[in-house]
Amino acid sequence: MIIGWIAMIIFALHASTHMVGAGDTWVAMACGRHFLNHGVDTVEPFSAYSHKSGPTEAEVAKWPSWAKSITKAVGLETVQYWHPTGWVNQNWLTHVIFYWLSHESPFADANTLSFNTLVYWKFAIYILTIICVYYTTRLLGGNSALSAVFACFALFVGRSFFDIRPAGFSNLMVAAYLLALVLATYRNKLYIWLIVPVIVFWCNLHGGYIYAFIMLVPFAGLNLLTSFSKKRFRSIGLKGLYHTAAAGFVAFIACIIFNPFHLTNLTHTFVVSVSEHAKEWRTINEWHPAFEWNNPVGDEIPFLIMYIICWLVLVLWVAALALSAGSAGAGSKRKASRSAQYERPRVDLPLMVIAALTIYMAVRSRRFIPIAAIVACPVLAMFIDQVVRMISATVNNMRKKAEFVVSPMPRYVQMFFTVVGAVAVVFFGAWWGFKFKRVYLDSWPTDTELNSVFMRMTASDHKPFSACKFIRDNKLKGRVFNYWTDGGFLAWGQKPDPDTGKTPLQLVMDGRAQAAYDRDDFQSWMYIIGGGTLGRQLSQAAKARGKKFLSRAEYERVGKELDKLLTDRGVWVVLMPANQFDGPFVRGLERNNNWRLIFFNNKQKLFVDIRNPRAQELFNGITSGQTVYPNEFSKNLIVAHILLAKRKKVDKGLNFAIEAFKEKPSQAPMQQIISARRFPALAAQVDKYVIDYYDDFLENKNTYSKQHGYHNRTVAALVAGNHLYRLAKGRKDQKSANLYVAQNKACDMERRRIIQTKRW
Repeated sequence: MIIGWIAMIIFALHASTHMVGAGDTWVAMACGRHFLNHGVDTVEPFSAYSHKSGPTEAEVAKWPSWAKSITKAVGLETVQYWHPTGWVNQNWLTHVIFYWLSHESPFADANTLSFNTLVYWKFAIYILTIICVYYTTRLLGGNSALSAVFACFALFVGRSFFDIRPAGFSNLMVAAYLLALVLATYRNKLYIWLIVPVIVFWCNLHGGYIYAFIMLVPFAGLNLLTSFSKKRFRSIGLKGLYHTAAAGFVAFIACIIFNPFHLTNLTHTFVVSVSEHAKEWRTINEWHPAFEWNNPVGDEIPFLIMYIICWLVLVLWVAALALSAGSAGAGSKRKASRSAQYERPRVDLPLMVIAALTIYMAVRSRRFIPIAAIVACPVLAMFIDQVVRMISATVNNMRKKAEFVVSPMPRYVQMFFTVVGAVAVVFFGAWWGFKFKRVYLDSWPTDTELNSVFMRMTASDHKPFSACKFIRDNKLKGRVFNYWTDGGFLAWGQKPDPDTGKTPLQLVMDGRAQAAYDRDDFQSWMYIIGGGTLGRQLSQAAKARGKKFLSRAEYERVGKELDKLLTDRGVWVVLMPANQFDGPFVRGLERNNNWRLIFFNNKQKLFVDIRNPRAQELFNGITSGQTVYPNEFSKNLIVAHILLAKRKKVDKGLNFAIEAFKEKPSQAPMQQIISARRFPALAAQVDKYVIDYYDDFLENKNTYSKQHGYHNRTVAALVAGNHLYRLAKGRKDQKSANLYVAQNKACDMERRRIIQTKRW
């Protein structure tokens, strides 16, 4: 068992190492800050378009007559207390925990931009989960080795879906809930009362708590059916059913009383799940079926393996049960002592159905794969243990012993499994330990500063840290149009009003979707980000012609439509990530003279409507020095861009671009340097600088590969190499052109290798 426990800890830690984007994590910390400072309420502080707190008298007037009668009888304030509307954050307690851990706990490390405390939270969550799964399996009769193996397998199956967000708590709570049900069935019916604190805690952590009530129905119903045949079935009995019903009722009432949203915490779950527009909210990838092979969310192959094993083991179990039926009867007539006789296992129908239903949920929606593994693996281990025992007893009954007894595992077989287990633990521990070091502790290729374990694990080094500092330092206020997954970060990255908690720049949309926005607002955001009607039509036409980009004139037309869509919504600030730079929205906005780029780096671009007086101040302040930038890199980069775009003082513009490149050798400043070549007086200087960098990179790339930011250097080298290739082609120097093609191909392969080796 020393080997078993080491194995479970290793697999729990391994399960916590998968890289998953952290859009929801930043939302969580923004919300947690608000709740800690202002209490839990339904007044949403981050967006101009979110649900408004209620219900109001105007909303009540539109309700059905029976609802209006209740409201009139109890009073509007009572209804607002027990069934509030507006911003319903079912994950509020997780959000508070996240913010407290990272910002205010003794272990807080937000001030250093590390946030590794949340990684430790993830480790702790899945260590506790694997412990719950192990003891659940032991209670079901699985031997210690088999229990450890399937506890490890459960977390291995769900690993690619484990991320740092509230759903992690739900995975743990499912394991704890199942343990409570098994304790009530196999130890003492009074353990069923453990579901009350589990559900009450769960309902404040995550909306997934509804799973507990859903599965309590088949648990109680099937225990009722099987209570009349306890020799064949496992059942908590009629008294146990009374306790189950009472515990379920108490948990239900407690969920309403001990939750800040009271009844709404229940009804909101059904609004999201079965309302008129629920299907549209579930169009995102994590809600798609498990066996959708090209889905980028999670890895379904381990689940497929588990799914196949489930069917095979079920068939074997049924066959072994049928085969041992006659042998058990025959064996009981022999002279073997009663204590030595093996009793055929009683069927735990409620647990089997709960496992089957959870697997079905996962097949329908891949986001449930983790809980399907957590619930199914103990049942699998139980079946395998029972199959082995039934076959052993049946064989013994048919052989010379003529007794229906289970033979003990031979000592040499035990030693074999012990050695195999020890070798496996050493192998996986060493392999995953080395990979953890290489991915999470060695040099990080995409950023020289934001490279903690958390940043790498959640791809948060791509978040707009510098852009948010620019927003804070320059005190931007109003409305901002942002990308979906950056909205929560923008909320966290601003300094809220100390009295109201409202952020100065109000979002148009963020990743909370149905928790904070109406469907129409979501559709509006989708329409704008796609480039409006014209942007979509022109993009589709270009695609049909086999072209990736539109013409300049077409982008200008798209920009004109986008300008109206944004100004109609009162938006004067736009922040977009790098993955949108080539989309019709950003390119269209760049071709509209009313919108000016005022901040950018390798990861984000921030535009402002120059007709806004504050925007004009900021734009003029770039060259005067009044506008504040978060670092010299971004300051030099934007000044270079402005001077080169104005075609004035272009020599200074080039110098600023070179200074920016020296600060951070990367793509954006290299592009600015190369853009300066359009001025004849600067062509020779530009070419020399580009050639010098390119040659230096090729000569010293082994040294650079061991430093942070190597990927950025490599991309800069690719940009430089492509420029030099074009120059060689222009000179009709085919030999040099071919050399640059070969070198650029090697650089691109190196770039791809970097990305692959730093993923997990």
